[in-house]
Amino acid sequence: MFEEIKKKYQEMFGNEKLPYLKCTRCGHSFYYPRDYCPKCRSRELEVRESRGVGSVFSMTKFRDRDNKEIYYGIVELEEGFRMYANFIVPVEIGDMVRVKFLGKESKVPFFEKI
Repeated sequence: MFEEIKKKYQEMFGNEKLPYLKCTRCGHSFYYPRDYCPKCRSRELEVRESRGVGSVFSMTKFRDRDNKEIYYGIVELEEGFRMYANFIVPVEIGDMVRVKFLGKESKVPFFEKI
């Protein structure tokens, strides 16, 4: 089942859609792909599509070896799950953001301010 979930995630990323998992037993929503619910351990899961809209829960800024600023943090999505995220521009905690996919061959979710 895990391979099936990973495949579905890759397909959705390729179509610029943000996937998440919903436990059909307890209703818990989560992002990181796995084959069981981290809350109730059920394997009754559905891969769903997020609207990709949420708010910044935490944010940090650092510099890479080329001295370029990089913004990274956690976004709390409207569907009730949190995910680690890259930000395109500087953001503040509480800012509303939406997902945008970057990359040509391998699509990667980033977030931008709304």
